[in-house]
Amino acid sequence: MLNIEEKISDFLKQKNLLPAGEKILLAVSGGADSVALLYIFKKLYPNAIHIAHINHQLRGADSLKDENFVKTLAKKLNLPITVESVDVKTYAKENKLSIESAARSLRLDALCRIADKENYRFIATAHHKNDNAETVIHRLLRGTGFKGLAGIRPKTIINGKTFIRPLLCLGRVELEDYLKNQNISWQNDHTNLDCRFTRNRIRHKILPYLEKETPNPVELVFSLSQHCGILAANIEQFAKAAAKSCILSGENSQVTFDLNKFLSQPQPIQVELIQIALSQLNCGLQKYTSEHYKKIIDFARTSRPGKTLNVPEKIKVKKNYDKFFIISQYQKKEEVQKEKTLKIGGKITFANWQIETEILSADKLDIKRIKNKKDNFTEWFDLERIKPPLIVRFRRTGERFKPYGLDSSKRIGKFLASAKIDSEYRKTAFLLCDSEKILWLAPIRRSNESILDISSRNILKIHLTLTS
Repeated sequence: MLNIEEKISDFLKQKNLLPAGEKILLAVSGGADSVALLYIFKKLYPNAIHIAHINHQLRGADSLKDENFVKTLAKKLNLPITVESVDVKTYAKENKLSIESAARSLRLDALCRIADKENYRFIATAHHKNDNAETVIHRLLRGTGFKGLAGIRPKTIINGKTFIRPLLCLGRVELEDYLKNQNISWQNDHTNLDCRFTRNRIRHKILPYLEKETPNPVELVFSLSQHCGILAANIEQFAKAAAKSCILSGENSQVTFDLNKFLSQPQPIQVELIQIALSQLNCGLQKYTSEHYKKIIDFARTSRPGKTLNVPEKIKVKKNYDKFFIISQYQKKEEVQKEKTLKIGGKITFANWQIETEILSADKLDIKRIKNKKDNFTEWFDLERIKPPLIVRFRRTGERFKPYGLDSSKRIGKFLASAKIDSEYRKTAFLLCDSEKILWLAPIRRSNESILDISSRNILKIHLTLTS
C-alpha cells in the first residue's frame, strides 16, 4: 500500500490541484488534520509553503493555546507564519448567522487577505473523507440535489483564490495514525464534542449508527460524491453555454433572464442557471435547498406577470411578460438624478447611460435608410426643429408624449403598459427633451417630434451606451 505522502502526491497530480513551482498557503488550526497537512506538505514542498492560522476567539484561553501551538510548530519547522484573529461572535450577532457560518465566512476572508498580502494564489485546507461524508449528510438533511451530493470539491475558486483540499483521499483515522507513528502531537478542540452543532451530531451520532448497519459508510459516501462531482461538472459546462442565451444581462443588483429560453432548459440546467445568477449577485448558496430552486422554477413557469417571490438572503424574483429577474435587495438605492443638460455635440453620463450627440449633414446621409433603422440605442432628429437646451431626466407621474407611429399623445405609463414593457426595464428608461417637448422615451420609443424628412439639412444623432 502506498504511504501517505505518495497518496497525497498522486491525488494532487490526478486532480491537477497544484501546478509545478507554485507556492502554497496552508490553513493550520492545530488540530490533527491540519497538522498532518503541514507535515505532509513540508516533505512534498519544503520550500514553497507559508502557514496561516486564524484565531476565532471562541474558546478563550484554549484558542490562544492553539495559536501558540501553531506558532511553535512554525518555528520548529522553520516556516513563515501569519496569524489573524477574528471576532466570530460579534459578526454572527450583527449578521444573524450561526456561529458555524460566521466562523467559516470570516476564516475564508482572512485566508484570502493573507494570501493577497503574501502573494499566494493557492490555499490548502485539511478537509478529508470524513469531512466530506459529514457535509453530504448535512446537505441531505437540509434537502439537496445531485450537486450537493458532490460534497467537498478538491478545488474551488473563492474570492479569486484557488482553494485545494489535498487530504480528500484520506480518512480521519489514517491521518491520526500518520501522526501517531511519527510521535507528532496535535491540539484537541473540545467543542468538536458539542452535539449542539449539526456537524458534531452527524459525526458522533449519525455516522456511528450507519457504521453499525453497513461497512465503511464514509467510503461509500466518498464514492457517491465522486460520481456526482463528475455529473455536476458536466452540467456546469452545459449551463455556462446556456447562460449565453438565457441570461440577458447581469448587473450588481439584478440578473435578467429570457423567460422562454430559460423554461426550455432541462431542470438541472435551470437550477445551475439560478445559481450562476445568485453568484453574480454575491449571494451565498448555503441557505438554498432543492425546494427553493423548485419554487423559483415553478414561479417562472406559472406566475402572472408583475408577481414577485421572496427567497433567502434578501433575494427577490420578479416576473414580467417575456423575462424574469433575480434581484438583490441589499443594493443601496442611489440618489436619483433629477435632470441634466446635454450640450448639442457633446456627451454626458446619466444614471447608467452614456449619452453622446453628434451633428451631421443630411447631404452625407441616406435619410430613408436612417428612418428605417431598428436600433433602440440610436436616434436621429432634425436639428432645425429642436429648441435648445436638451434636457435629460426621468419621467413624471401623468406625463404624456407622442409616440412615433401613433397619431395622438399617450400617457407614458399607459403606453409602457400597453406595449408590455417590463417594469424592471422601465426603471432604466428616461426622457430626452428640448425646452418645449419630449423627443425620446429612451431607449424604448422616440416621439413624433423633430422627425427627419426630405427638407432636413442638419441632423442630430444621439447614441446611448449602457455603462452598468
